[in-house]
Amino acid sequence: MQQTASPSRPKKSQRKLVLTVCAVILSIPIVIGMVLFWTYGTDTHHSSRNTIWWTERGRNLIPPAATDITLRQDFLDHYATYTISTTDLNAFLLTLDPDSKLSPDSTGTAGKVIGNLGWIAPKHALSGSYIAGNGGVHSYYHDPKTGLTYQESAYW
Repeated sequence: MQQTASPSRPKKSQRKLVLTVCAVILSIPIVIGMVLFWTYGTDTHHSSRNTIWWTERGRNLIPPAATDITLRQDFLDHYATYTISTTDLNAFLLTLDPDSKLSPDSTGTAGKVIGNLGWIAPKHALSGSYIAGNGGVHSYYHDPKTGLTYQESAYW
């Protein structure tokens, strides 16, 4: 009498292969999602501009004299809070554009939360903006008493 190979062995190896392929396919979006969350869903903290690991494009919009920096990156924007003197922030804005300088905030934001980082604009806030050659708008709100500054940068 001849014995035939058991048909269950090929099914087990086939099932194992299918499960392995499914696990790999499902893990790819999970890994991508984790990377996107880490990049765009979390705040990063830096003692100075030199410790920011972002591209030059984003890093160069933070004043060199800024300290205690909190950053949040979005797909086309970034938001930051940091401490800097009024003199240093004005000097930085002038290097970006000779027409950019801080002035008393006239946008009616006093006492309101501005942006994604929960910064509340004080009554005596100063504001300034810089419009880049590529159309990107960069807004700076500054508290001259504490040096706390909120920055919102939109890229195009």
